[in-house]
Amino acid sequence: MNNDELEVLVQFVKHQKRVSAGADINRAAESPKYSTLVLEGIACSYKRLAGGGRQIYSFHYPGDFCDLYRYVLPERDKTIAVQALSDCSVATVDYSDIEQLLAGRPKLAQALWRASVMEASILRQRLSNARRGSALQRVADLLCEQLARHEAIGVCSRHVPLSQVDIADAAGLSIVHVNRTIQTLRNLNVLGKTRQAIEVIDRKELGRIAQFNGRYLNMPQLVSNWTVHMEEAEK
Repeated sequence: MNNDELEVLVQFVKHQKRVSAGADINRAAESPKYSTLVLEGIACSYKRLAGGGRQIYSFHYPGDFCDLYRYVLPERDKTIAVQALSDCSVATVDYSDIEQLLAGRPKLAQALWRASVMEASILRQRLSNARRGSALQRVADLLCEQLARHEAIGVCSRHVPLSQVDIADAAGLSIVHVNRTIQTLRNLNVLGKTRQAIEVIDRKELGRIAQFNGRYLNMPQLVSNWTVHMEEAEK
C-alpha cells in the first residue's frame, strides 16, 4: 500500500474516541456497521468463557483493524469482543466506505486481506503451540511474537507491554503456571528480574526456547530484520 492509498484511507477514518484500559472497545453482542482501527495503545480480541475466564485470540497494536473479520464474514461470531489492555485511541471506518475504498484500489484491498490472513495465521500458531508445546515454549513464543509485532510498527523495545494475566489468557495456561514460567525465564537470565514489567534481556535464547519462526506472521521484511538481530546477538 503506497502513501497515496494510505492518505485516501485516512480520509475515511472517523469517530475517534478514547477507551480506558480494561473497557470493551466492541462488545460481543454488538453488530456494528463499521470496522475499528487502533490508533494508540494495545487491545485484544477475546471470548468470555462459561466460568468467567477470558480466552484471548489475538493482540492488536496501532495501525491494526481489530475486528476486520466482522466486515468479511456474513455470519459473524457474536461471542467475540475487543478489549483495551491499555488506554487506547480508536477510530472507525464505515462498511460502506470500505466497499468504496476497495472497489478501485487493489493494493489497499490486498493490504486488508493480508491483515486478515495474518490474524488467522497467529491463531493457527496459538492452537499448534497449545497442542504440542510446553508451557515454557508457549510463553516464549508469545513473547517473541509481541516483540516482532512491535518491530513491525517501528517500536524497538525490550519490554513486552502485557500482564501475566494477558499471557495466561492467550497461551491457555493458568496464571500460576505462567508466573512459574516467567520466573524460570528470569532464572535463566532470559528475562529481567524486575517484577513490574516483562523485559527481554536475551532475545537469542528466548527465540531458541520458543523455536520461534516469525514467518507465520506473514511479514517477510520483519523476518529478515529478526534474523539480522539474531545473528548480531551471536557475535
